[in-house]
Amino acid sequence: MKVSHMLALGAATIVAAVCAMGGFALAAFPNFSDCPISSGGICVDVQSQSGEINIKGFRVPLDHSLEIRGALVEGRFVPPTGTNGFFAQPVNVPGGVLGIELPISLNLVTATAELAGPASSIQLEPGQLNISMPIKLHLSNPLIGSSCYIGSNSSPVRMNLITGTTSPPPPNRPISGHLGEFSFVPPNIGVIRGNLDVDNSFSIPSASGCGLLGILNPLINLKLGLPSSAGHNATSIANDLAIETRF
Repeated sequence: MKVSHMLALGAATIVAAVCAMGGFALAAFPNFSDCPISSGGICVDVQSQSGEINIKGFRVPLDHSLEIRGALVEGRFVPPTGTNGFFAQPVNVPGGVLGIELPISLNLVTATAELAGPASSIQLEPGQLNISMPIKLHLSNPLIGSSCYIGSNSSPVRMNLITGTTSPPPPNRPISGHLGEFSFVPPNIGVIRGNLDVDNSFSIPSASGCGLLGILNPLINLKLGLPSSAGHNATSIANDLAIETRF
């Protein structure tokens, strides 16, 4: 196998862990149209296919809502120009979050994952084949307003997504992800479909900015059991990953 092909396969394995949070799966796959490099690295496109975040038994689906797109240059993630490389669509929270009987238009809550920091906060760890990145969940609803967040840039949800086996604090037990099926598209594109990335060792902070002057923060926290310490939460993301070597 050529060196460039070996690099492609190795990078694909590393970046598979990224699957956890990012963008518009409605785009074509793979999508390298805005890759920020012409040479000297690897273009990356990771699109979620299904998944969820489980907060003490309260499940928020992720489905096709996430994408991470950009490039790897000497192990550093570089986003497309004008973006942070982390893209997300809003998803409906089942049953809303308020937990009270209201007209559908008032009870429907959407959640959108956002990167809680700059693109440089996405950290690739080649030796352990995982990705670490801080996120926050943006909740939106006519009653809770548009400034309601779980997590923030100063107090994020820190995800460590892996395709291996986790070592969570109790009462959570280890769970395992896996790499999908690799295929090569000549001359320089590698694709891994059916990856599963997992993490069940993260904590989740309290909600903030919900309702006028934060008046609904206690209601959101009560409904979701926030703050939720490590060992009580989990996420799993099935995704497809593609890379294009540009050397």
